[in-house]
Amino acid sequence: MKTESQTAIQTTPRSLRLLLAAAIFYIPNQSHFPDFSVTGLNLTNLLFIAIFFLVVGHKAPTKTAPVPLKKEFVFFFLVLTWGFLVGQLHDATTTLADFQVLKNCITYMLFYFLAYHAVRDTKTIKFLFFVILFTTFVDAYLGLRQAMDYGFNFNAARRVAAPFSWNSSDANRSSAFYTIYLALMGVTAFYYRSSRTVRWAALVCLAFGIFVNFFTYSRQSYGILAALALILTFRRHALLAVVVVMALLNYNLWLPHAVITRIDMTLQTKAPPPGESAASLNKQIAASSDGRFIIWGGAAKLIERNPWGIGLNHFARDIGTYAPAYAHEDANNYYVLCATEDGVLAPIAMILLMLGLYRLGRSVEKLGDDQDSKVYGFSLWLAVIAVALVNIYGSRFVDGNLMTNFWIFAGMIARYRAMVLEARATEPRTSTLGNRSPTPANRSPQPASSPVTAR
Repeated sequence: MKTESQTAIQTTPRSLRLLLAAAIFYIPNQSHFPDFSVTGLNLTNLLFIAIFFLVVGHKAPTKTAPVPLKKEFVFFFLVLTWGFLVGQLHDATTTLADFQVLKNCITYMLFYFLAYHAVRDTKTIKFLFFVILFTTFVDAYLGLRQAMDYGFNFNAARRVAAPFSWNSSDANRSSAFYTIYLALMGVTAFYYRSSRTVRWAALVCLAFGIFVNFFTYSRQSYGILAALALILTFRRHALLAVVVVMALLNYNLWLPHAVITRIDMTLQTKAPPPGESAASLNKQIAASSDGRFIIWGGAAKLIERNPWGIGLNHFARDIGTYAPAYAHEDANNYYVLCATEDGVLAPIAMILLMLGLYRLGRSVEKLGDDQDSKVYGFSLWLAVIAVALVNIYGSRFVDGNLMTNFWIFAGMIARYRAMVLEARATEPRTSTLGNRSPTPANRSPQPASSPVTAR
């Protein structure tokens, strides 16, 4: 006979639910809020601390299943710490700055664990999922405002950088943000079967977000969004994927003129726009594209000389040794950056973590035919692909403002899987072998006396 504590239905404390929602909305948009700090702690740190103590203070009535992917996260944290220590051995003149980078890298990723332990019921998961989608929509609106202020003609110095700033140097970062979270919007638009209103609203928001992303003028994001669209539509219907392919091949018939100009400049298929000389255009293209390969070549020499790393936060100060024209530049590729700074084990640790998150998404998608499992699982593994791709031409993996919502989403989906498995373990066996009563998606599954570990 089960005890009362074993049969109690868990609910997420309202304070935890609201603080997680606040973190989801605030962290990517913090540049739009007044700067606030208390004794050196900014609002993001205060949110993290508040959620942590509430999780500790509101212990679940039953034992929580072990957090999946804990070993992968710890391995990645260890290589980051190793990079910090190596950096201090090579050059300890910026110890505080290096430690701040280490702290930020780890802290933002720890939101995965906070979300896992904070979430206690499926209603909260659904609520927070829609908060992520709402935040994506709001940030697309901010991008539209920028695009309207700048005008819809291509200008390399006037690119949409919302929600992070009004500085075009953040445009590629902005495009990475849209790319990752529009993947979640797309899955909702195509697979949210229980509400036509939600499905159509998500589809409109998806189209709106893609339109705004055009004006980041990020060539990388164009390609990644095209790849994600093909995956999404092919899974929905092969004919729809064919339509998308035809639309992509005939982009000049429907894309905004400024975007066509950007693509044609990159491909050098047409004359430069008025007022732009061919020599100047070629110089811009070389600086933004060929420059990356020069930087990566310099990084390869640094790795060859220091296979165990040059030190966390040391890339910009050392790359000038082998690529003088790009001194103090970023690697523009996180796989290259972490391998150079933290040693050759770093990209292995990153890839193992990403593979684990991808498998987690696939396992959630296969939990059953219910809507939530399909939407959450597909959203996670499609977002993982987006994260993997945006880090090829950018160093985004430990960018807290960009990635925190991804870590929160991954953590709560890992918790969703654990709750479903726990609920199935406690369901009474029926007279028919293998016949189980489905767990309603709008209530918390009952916890098991011996929780199933989510792998």
